[in-house]
Amino acid sequence: MRSNLSYVVVAALTLPGCMSDKMVDEFTEEEFDVIRQFGPLGEPPANPTNRYADDPACATLGQRLFFEKTYSHALTIADPALGAVGDTGKIACASCHDVTNYYTDTRSHPNSTSLGVTWTTRNAPTLVNVAYYKWMSWGGKEDSLWYQGANGCESAVNFGGNRLEYAHMLYRKYRNDYNAIFPLALDPALDPNAADAARFPAQGKPKANAMAPDGPWEMMDPKDRDIINTIMANAGKAIEAYERKLISRNAPVDRYVQGEYGALTPAAKRGLRLFIGKAACVDCHSGTIFSDQKFHNTGVPQLGINLPRTDNGRFDDLARTLTNAFNGASKFSDDQAMGTAKLMGLQVTDNLKGLFRTGALRHIANTSPYMHTGGLMTLEDVVRFYNWGGGTADFAGVKSPAMVPLLLTDEEQADLVAFLRSLTGEPPPAELGKDTSIPGP
Repeated sequence: MRSNLSYVVVAALTLPGCMSDKMVDEFTEEEFDVIRQFGPLGEPPANPTNRYADDPACATLGQRLFFEKTYSHALTIADPALGAVGDTGKIACASCHDVTNYYTDTRSHPNSTSLGVTWTTRNAPTLVNVAYYKWMSWGGKEDSLWYQGANGCESAVNFGGNRLEYAHMLYRKYRNDYNAIFPLALDPALDPNAADAARFPAQGKPKANAMAPDGPWEMMDPKDRDIINTIMANAGKAIEAYERKLISRNAPVDRYVQGEYGALTPAAKRGLRLFIGKAACVDCHSGTIFSDQKFHNTGVPQLGINLPRTDNGRFDDLARTLTNAFNGASKFSDDQAMGTAKLMGLQVTDNLKGLFRTGALRHIANTSPYMHTGGLMTLEDVVRFYNWGGGTADFAGVKSPAMVPLLLTDEEQADLVAFLRSLTGEPPPAELGKDTSIPGP
């Protein structure tokens, strides 16, 4: 996206009186000062709302839960890789996050969205380097990774499960792992043979709305509901600890920033000059992960056989964040003050409609399809979309005024793609991609 700031920066870099005579490789010192922000990639920011975020034992449990699938409910769509309609226990987190391809969805191609127990409403993004984001998912619904994990089993499109069943699964399969990490052991009443097993029904979750009839969850003692919610929060914290280890570093651009000037091809260097100049990509794709972590409306059309007709993006997602039982301000947070401060002052207003978070660009060449719709299949498609100034219809809200045609030539677009391909680093360690879930029901 191009903004007025971009024109100022470009002008400053091209006026002779504003430029140094010294060069760094093919760039002026002023240009290279802009380039230095891109690398190398440091450590993920701390998350005080999860005291177990960097606990190795917790990450080990999180890896097991990432590959666990027995709690997922019946498939509503037949799939050669998953099974027939009605089959249960077929979906894990790893189902839509391919561990062999930067933890993005490759199985659902060429469809634009991902396939869990049914079609999802958005394309599953990569999980590599996800720990660097301030807000998770396309619309920023999750204010932490553990929020995502704590709610995941009840996603109607991903797993179709419920928290009581998930807690029973944890007790049955991962009781020893869990009890070795968390100070409050799993309640023995989760054993179906316990004398007081009736405290925890086999199935149940909060009802959809206040007008719906009470179910098994509402009939539980409030203290027992808190026990289950604590278990869900801790499971989410374990999954976060695992996902924080999914880091990719040492991309050609990192080596270039550190002085290995042959790490980028001539075409990639031309593309880098466009990225920080004429194409103004850096306006939104800034910092070491190439994202300003903000939300923008680029006019991505809601077109595709599995897409909802309307996706309000940040508008709908923020409303869910502020009311969710597992946000950073909740009693399940390990730093409620920090979680509260992060959410302070945020309001659901109409200007949030159609806004989606700026995607990070590292390993972007390996994570197609692109956009929240999955509607663009190649990097060439993406560059062409921005060169046109974004979409013109079929999206919610108002497109950002910064979205204007870039007027790049075909050669310049190819150079920009060459630079984007230089952002792919080493994949996460192979051992993190091993299925360590415990076999059996």
